[in-house]
Amino acid sequence: FTQDNMEKFNSLLEVPNGIVLAAGPTGSGKTTTLYAALYELNKLNKNIITIEDPVEYKIEGINQVQVNTKAGLLFSTGLRSILRQDPNIIMVGEIRDEETAEIAVRAAITGHMVISTIHTNDAVSTIMRLRDMGVKPYLVAASLRGIVAQRLVKKICLNCREEYGASEAEKRLLEIKGSLILHRGRGCPKCYYTGYSGRTAIHEILKVDRVIRDAIQNEKSNDEIERLAEGAGMKTLKDNCRELVISGITSMEEYIQVVYKI
Repeated sequence: FTQDNMEKFNSLLEVPNGIVLAAGPTGSGKTTTLYAALYELNKLNKNIITIEDPVEYKIEGINQVQVNTKAGLLFSTGLRSILRQDPNIIMVGEIRDEETAEIAVRAAITGHMVISTIHTNDAVSTIMRLRDMGVKPYLVAASLRGIVAQRLVKKICLNCREEYGASEAEKRLLEIKGSLILHRGRGCPKCYYTGYSGRTAIHEILKVDRVIRDAIQNEKSNDEIERLAEGAGMKTLKDNCRELVISGITSMEEYIQVVYKI
């Protein structure tokens, strides 16, 4: 997280009820973000119960339940039984279907905090995904507190990183005028000649304030909601990745991958 996004993320965890979602494709680090949230929330002496598929990390002090399809324990059925125990915070590994979405929303508007993941490309498309699952717009508006969309990008190998002058085409893609120095990895034994070593996450965090809530309830388009969110200070995945390119952490090649997959 950038400092700004970390502050936004932490502020989402301070809400007493509602849904906070980590969004992204498979392998984008969503579960890692959920566990980071759980570790923070676990410091508050709250009653936390999870339903996961599978339980990836055991956390002391948290009651973690694993999905068991053979025994009929699904996200939806597990969530129903968890609600009978009246926890403060519920973590659902993934919202995959209409039934799970509906129960999670009902839990959120009856005083529980729900954190989960959802398979979407960016923050704004998550709202449409919930609606496509059959959740009424007024319920999405009433329950949703924020969305953390993310991707993983490769980091340039520090051992073989080199500078080069950006081409006109690259500057156009980055929306920058004037001279610009970028970085790339030449390839070396340390990075197995790939030019990359390790990965880092890029994020966009959509906080659902009154304006966004009204837009969701009134079924405004994704473009309109994104415009409102950016007006309120949301940095998009593209913005976040651009910053990493300019600061030499990732490459132009990775930026193009991100921009064209959103």
